[in-house]
Amino acid sequence: MTSTEYRHRAEEYLRLANETTELFAQMALFEMAAEFRAKAQQLELLELRERRRRQRFSPIAIEKFALRH
Repeated sequence: MTSTEYRHRAEEYLRLANETTELFAQMALFEMAAEFRAKAQQLELLELRERRRRQRFSPIAIEKFALRH
């Protein structure tokens, strides 16, 4: 799953939690939403780190570095 998919799933759990009157179900759905949001944040951080790593070692970045030195 992507971070976007995790966020959408979290939103769906929140919607369901707000629609139900069952307290136990609400608590479980809120907890699941929080876990899916946390997973989305983790994936976004990993994706950001990977993009930065790729930029650092891209052919263009290497060429710019070589031109400066």
